[in-house]
Amino acid sequence: MSFAPYLTCHNLAIRYGVTQLFENLCFAVHPGERWGIVGPNGAGKSTLFRLLTGVTEPDSGTVAMRNGIRCVVVTQKFDVDENSTVEEALKKALPPEYDLDSQRDFLEKEMDAHAALTENNHDLVHDVMWERKLTSLQDSLSNLSGAGTQNILDSALRVANMTDMANRPVSSLSGGQQKRLQIISALLQNPQLILLDEPTNHLDVQTVDWLEEFLLGIVEQGIGLLGIRAKDSTPEPFSFVIISHDRALLDTLVTNILEIEGGQARPFVGNYEAYAQQKLEIEISEQKSKDRMANLYRRELAWLRRGAQARSTKQTARIHRAEALGKDLKTKEQKIQTPKKTDMEFEAQLQDEERNSDDNFVPVLRSLGEQQLVVLKKCTVVHPNQDTKSKLLFRDMDLAIKPRMRLALLGPNGCGKSTLLNILAGHTKPTSGEVIFHELTKISYFDQQREELDKTLTVRQTVSPDGEFVFFGGRHLHVMSYLERFLFWREDAMRTVSELSGGEQARILLAKLMLEHGNLLILDEPTNDLDINTLQTLERNLADFQGGIIFTSHDRYFLQRVATHILAYLGDKREGNILVGQWMMFPDLNQALENIDKFKSDKHMPQKVTPAQSAPENGTAAPARNEGARKKKASFQEVREFETLEKRIAALEKMIPSLTQELEAAYAESKPFAEIARLQGELAARQNEMNVSYVRWEELFEKMDA
Repeated sequence: MSFAPYLTCHNLAIRYGVTQLFENLCFAVHPGERWGIVGPNGAGKSTLFRLLTGVTEPDSGTVAMRNGIRCVVVTQKFDVDENSTVEEALKKALPPEYDLDSQRDFLEKEMDAHAALTENNHDLVHDVMWERKLTSLQDSLSNLSGAGTQNILDSALRVANMTDMANRPVSSLSGGQQKRLQIISALLQNPQLILLDEPTNHLDVQTVDWLEEFLLGIVEQGIGLLGIRAKDSTPEPFSFVIISHDRALLDTLVTNILEIEGGQARPFVGNYEAYAQQKLEIEISEQKSKDRMANLYRRELAWLRRGAQARSTKQTARIHRAEALGKDLKTKEQKIQTPKKTDMEFEAQLQDEERNSDDNFVPVLRSLGEQQLVVLKKCTVVHPNQDTKSKLLFRDMDLAIKPRMRLALLGPNGCGKSTLLNILAGHTKPTSGEVIFHELTKISYFDQQREELDKTLTVRQTVSPDGEFVFFGGRHLHVMSYLERFLFWREDAMRTVSELSGGEQARILLAKLMLEHGNLLILDEPTNDLDINTLQTLERNLADFQGGIIFTSHDRYFLQRVATHILAYLGDKREGNILVGQWMMFPDLNQALENIDKFKSDKHMPQKVTPAQSAPENGTAAPARNEGARKKKASFQEVREFETLEKRIAALEKMIPSLTQELEAAYAESKPFAEIARLQGELAARQNEMNVSYVRWEELFEKMDA
């Protein structure tokens, strides 16, 4: 087993027009390393990906793959025959050396053809060469080992949760299902290195969760997870490079992060949490460096201003140093002051009118209070693709949205999330039931298709169609000052919306929504195409928003940070001759995902939790429970186990930081890969043990509490 890196980039530089995307970019992917690439939209992440895959040539620098490396690429577009079935697509992706059925058929035909030669020449049976070839074919046939082709395909379908879709055409699959098929097809080729370009884009939460678990399984078990024997006697650890804005995925999966920002590329050791900590320390250090430079520059300026005598020819070097300090300080100040994050602030108001003492109508603001902004009463919706009432998206749904309530809709694509959003926005009506809006409710709607945007208008016209100023924050701002809050500069102002990237279109739509001053935000997949910096800003502002929010998102980190309630689709339940979508309210994402899995495995619907139970007056959602459910008391053995667990968790809490420091030191000292791999394995094992211990501790704690 070689310790040489799978992939090496040295001094890469590339320019787009007059913009230097990055220069002097160096990093290497060693066996077992899992890299995440992060950075703002437009920083050069996708360009780097094209450099790695050989689609684009760098202006300078080199990209080198180790000789003989097995590398596959998962792009955002799946190149597959959409008329083929799922099983046929998987079989086509299977390398010949793993297609044992085809090999066996080939060898048997070769043996039949070889034996048929003796029909016209019986003396061949005594020919040494003929006999050797026959023996060779027989040995090859007998030496075929491993899982049969169908067994491999069945294993792949099972891992992808697509067993019941084996005979469906690829064209009938949803986006998430096609992405699962694409990733499984790539892994069937038994790569040592896989490059993934935004694999979580436009996927639902369950598919992202599956992707995370699947990649972890491949890291831990290798290609054996798909029923395939590794072709190497001592297989090297699996590695990948992934471009993603999904912070939960990056936090769980990656061991290293490469940040591309402001024309610079910086490598970081650790997952997303470690990256965030190191990034904070760097920014603090840069600010301190800027302060020290400013103090030194002040002293040099004071010396220069003392008079002509002090500035003799002997002091020329000092004058040059003062000038250089001035340039360096100006560069640092520009770098620090350049906005890296979108600056946004949503405002919620109830705007009304009343008569004043002169009997004229004047605008007034009402308190948001606890008014119900929108209420659903006994709403039922027939599935839009059903001619009859054989399938309902939901039936007799009751729901009330109040100020400071942030409701996330959770479920796979096609379950009815967008339909429910359109009903709550007043765009469509339910099949039956009532939708009641407060008379002062003002809705701002974010459409994931961005149909609210006129693609022919310029950026400037989109936010300010009638003049040079916009009204925001109680004052008038020049349109360019407002656009700069969303990282649109003067050269962007005259670009049409159709010319913008997906992330830029999302930002301009958010800028447009903020000017509407809605008190009920309805956001359909607002996180699609947004970079991490913009996501962080959006999270913070939505969490501070005083109005109501209803949204969908596949970003689990975003869901956990923003949502106060989760309305989850559990699945369909047959009620008579009708399939009815089952929905339930939960207080957090983890409980929602657990109950979705439970519903799928048990095919049993827990007792319905009404919105009144889920959203009490204090604004927090109550956990979903069956009324008949009772806590079981802990046994004597469980009490002993609880005490042992507490001691073990305390030990692990000391052990994990120590192992982390050892691993970081091993990286810094360039120790042999075997030592690094040992530390990585030990750290992963202890972290896994910690996670399992915490889960068991919570289970036992509930019983102890009872």
